[in-house]
Amino acid sequence: MEHGIRFTVENLEIGELLHRLLVKRELDEWYKNKSAEKIQVPREFNQIKHLKKIEVRDLNNPSGDITIQLLDLSGENGFHLEQQINMKVSKLVPVYVLDYSYSLRHDLIDGAYDIVGTAESLEFIQGTNYINKIMQEKGFIELSYLYDYYDTVYEWSELPHIQPFNRRLTLGDALFTDVLELL
Repeated sequence: MEHGIRFTVENLEIGELLHRLLVKRELDEWYKNKSAEKIQVPREFNQIKHLKKIEVRDLNNPSGDITIQLLDLSGENGFHLEQQINMKVSKLVPVYVLDYSYSLRHDLIDGAYDIVGTAESLEFIQGTNYINKIMQEKGFIELSYLYDYYDTVYEWSELPHIQPFNRRLTLGDALFTDVLELL
């Protein structure tokens, strides 16, 4: 990532595809077909250290979700920690974004303290490094959740055929949600 340059300028092929898809509206049928495809979880993910299970949520959508649950950790005095890597994979172009969830419990307290954020544990860091290695080998680009995902792709004035729903169209909206409302 180079600061001051939009993702779609830095990655011209993706920028050109989004222009044909969103501005020119030349690819509506292609979009429907790609959204109907099922995402494939790399078999290598089964080798993630401390893996508990992998779940896929894949609807007729421009993206699918892979949830990677790691083994629960139990500490002294009744503490329990659940850790989950949340991966969103675009079906339109080879990109993905990672997010992390924690759930902390204690035997003496009802309920859980749920946290979403960055990879703060050794298990998350090792899992992330492994996932990124596998995905990079398969030609995917990891989007920075803080920078790329919210990068502006178009202002609404440039998209007369799409109903505005936010201040601007972000990369995350363009690649992971049905902004064309064709599905």
